Amino acid sequence: MNLPAWLNPIARPLLGSDPHRARHVLFVLASTQLYIVNLGIIWHTVHFGLLRAEIARDLTLGSLLTLFTVYVLVRSGWSQRFRDPVLSMPHALASIALCFVAYLQVGEHRASVLILVAEAIVMCMFRLRPTQMLVLGLSSVGMLLLCVVGLTWADPIRYPASTGLMHFVIGGSTLLILSLVAKWVTDIRVRIGMQAKELSQALATLQHMATQDSLTGLLNRRIMVDLVETELKLVERHGHPMTVALVDLDHFKSINDRFGHQAGDAVLIGFASLAQSQLRQVDKVARWGGEEFLIMLPQVKADEALNALERLRLSMGSLTFPEHPGVNATFSVGLAQARQGETLEQLIERADHALYQAKHNGRNRSHVAEHEADASQAAAQPSTGLAPLTGSAT
Repeated sequence: MNLPAWLNPIARPLLGSDPHRARHVLFVLASTQLYIVNLGIIWHTVHFGLLRAEIARDLTLGSLLTLFTVYVLVRSGWSQRFRDPVLSMPHALASIALCFVAYLQVGEHRASVLILVAEAIVMCMFRLRPTQMLVLGLSSVGMLLLCVVGLTWADPIRYPASTGLMHFVIGGSTLLILSLVAKWVTDIRVRIGMQAKELSQALATLQHMATQDSLTGLLNRRIMVDLVETELKLVERHGHPMTVALVDLDHFKSINDRFGHQAGDAVLIGFASLAQSQLRQVDKVARWGGEEFLIMLPQVKADEALNALERLRLSMGSLTFPEHPGVNATFSVGLAQARQGETLEQLIERADHALYQAKHNGRNRSHVAEHEADASQAAAQPSTGLAPLTGSAT
């Protein structure tokens, strides 16, 4: 929770250090104002001599004990085991029950107590489920009915049946309508929450489809192009090394022809899993197309990348496929270290030439693109026949 710095010394002991639990504690503390108003009404009646101080003290202790108990259960984390860690339903029932105990005692201020009951129902519609809201509303109406019947029976002179009936019809219908409205609002809240969750899942699926290969779970070609181009900019700006490796599974068509496409898929998945487990977390592996894969190794020179790819190549040769006995797969790989000012197309082309050389040399091997290619081209240029200047003109 983002709180002003000056509030932290107070909020940390009161709410706790866990942000998730702190929100739950804060919701419990928000109900304090209901208790304050209810106790204010009670002691107001004591001030005018309408209620004995002993009864007011008992109601005050009951209210404080209820609030403190719920606060301790939520603050300690004990309530986290429940679906509603705020304990909204039992807390609301206890609070409303206390309100109706006060209703029995405060005489002419009973209408104010019913307002507090209504406010408790409104607060709960942001936490409870629709059926719980209906149960809470019906429970409130039932408590009101018991209070009206009890007052009419105990003191028919000061609380005649006509007054009790009026209170029950007006108060009960108001609480029932309010609970139905709260249930309707809760229905909408739950529905919106479900739709938001479904939308989030759909967006996650779309993002997965947009960035990952559906078969292997590796990055797809489009996202890999973006990643390599971004890394090339860092190479250009800071001069850090970066190597790419173009991998091609050897004789992949023959595996499909001899053992079926399911075996071919198993080989693709097996290579993807092996590469992800053996390479660094910062290294990126993408399915480049068909049986080709592109690996980007940031902050790595070609000779270091060669060692990593050789370990991967040897592991691939010993990889088995239990569901497809007899299948054995190897790969050839061409590596190229990025150069200053080099484009993605140029880098991939050099890696592709190195891959071709590895396959030409017999497959199941690694080959690094020649670093001296530019120098070789310069040496191959014809001489101009001009002698170098060894002195200065006078």
